[in-house]
Amino acid sequence: MKKTILAMAVPALLAAGSASASINLYDAEGVKVDASGAMEVQYYHGITEDFTDKNGDTTTHAGSDIEGKWRLDDGDFAVNTEVAVSDDLSVLGHMAFAFEDGDTKNDELYVGFQGDNWGTITFGRQLLVSDDIGITKDFEMSINSFGVPVSDGDQVAKYVYDNGTFYGAASTLQNGNGVKEDQDGEYDKSVVDFRLGYRVNDFDVRGYYYDYDESNTKDTKGYQFEAEYAGIENVALAASFGQLTKEETGKADVDTDYFSLAAAYTMDKTTFSAGWDRQDTDGSDDAVNGYYANVAYALHSNAKVYAELGDSNGEVANGEDHELGYVAGVEVKF
Repeated sequence: MKKTILAMAVPALLAAGSASASINLYDAEGVKVDASGAMEVQYYHGITEDFTDKNGDTTTHAGSDIEGKWRLDDGDFAVNTEVAVSDDLSVLGHMAFAFEDGDTKNDELYVGFQGDNWGTITFGRQLLVSDDIGITKDFEMSINSFGVPVSDGDQVAKYVYDNGTFYGAASTLQNGNGVKEDQDGEYDKSVVDFRLGYRVNDFDVRGYYYDYDESNTKDTKGYQFEAEYAGIENVALAASFGQLTKEETGKADVDTDYFSLAAAYTMDKTTFSAGWDRQDTDGSDDAVNGYYANVAYALHSNAKVYAELGDSNGEVANGEDHELGYVAGVEVKF
């Protein structure tokens, strides 16, 4: 990095509070460097709660076993670099850090290429395409919606294309060291996923496919179809249907169907949202239904406060019924 970039970075970061989006640290000679970040703190009482004991064993609790707590939900800092090579080719660099549980983690680090006419291709530590799956409008309480076992990794290649009407993306994760099992017992893992979408009038429809393989013994395959409608003033409507199939050597396949509906209404700076999710697994006596409703108020384009309630009719392994959950939080970003 040039010394001029470093010299400009410190005063720019100190001025973060007045920025409306990301901060431009440097823009000259075809080189652009921007910084962005987010801070979010909540008071949180989950529908369920995972607990890890001193032996490292994790169990899921519900009902009277859990209580509310303050949670540092989000702390992120990212730096983006774009170097123009020609009129239709730029080289990209991105790194981001997450601040969680008292630790700082580099959770994104990738490079790539971007063209106005052909899209973006990136390589490195980043999110998979499947991380974008979902139409829910919750903050924390949609626990029965579609979810994949792995949605990011260090060895990811991703391609994204969007011309405003038609869009698509594909990514792949390789997470091995060249052998099936290393000395620490880490198994070879891989993911292939993609998205195809189309926007017409006030509709946005898309489909996802996901295939996760673990050391050729476990496989999770799935798909999700999503639709969003914005043809009513100040109203957003969305629906989705998906299925995940878990395959494991020596065991029968297990299929789970997922349904979600969501709606939001915005009045000036306040947005009201609600949603329903349903999870139906083969061999289960009853489907599990979840509900949530929330309200968010935009104090500024870079700051908001929110509150949410959610519930589910499921139960955890020890037989405790899911608990009414709630969360209130503040998010500030730049």
